Amino acid sequence: MDIENIRTDFQEIKRPVWTGVPVISFAGIIIGVLLASPEVGAVACGFASVLLAIIAFLKPRRDIVALLAPIYALLIFNPYGAVPNSLTLQVLFAATITVAAIRMEKRFSTV
Repeated sequence: MDIENIRTDFQEIKRPVWTGVPVISFAGIIIGVLLASPEVGAVACGFASVLLAIIAFLKPRRDIVALLAPIYALLIFNPYGAVPNSLTLQVLFAATITVAAIRMEKRFSTV
């Protein structure tokens, strides 16, 4: 399968795909709060950052911040790290990748 065909198919989608990033991350945080399990929110933020990186890779111009978002998620939500996994951290990360998704859509969608 050719990467250019995937890019053209991706660009023909009418609905903005980047909106999945805040939906996945914030919905995961809300579900994690309802289930009293902070790991659910962290995993949802990780999935949202992977989606952001995939979208950034398929754009005509690539955004390095969006491409490295999964690495940031691994560093921030590392269970063996010194930073505890809190609700505040998850909300701040979700807001950050939402801003990165909007920035990527506005600046890096044109050739």
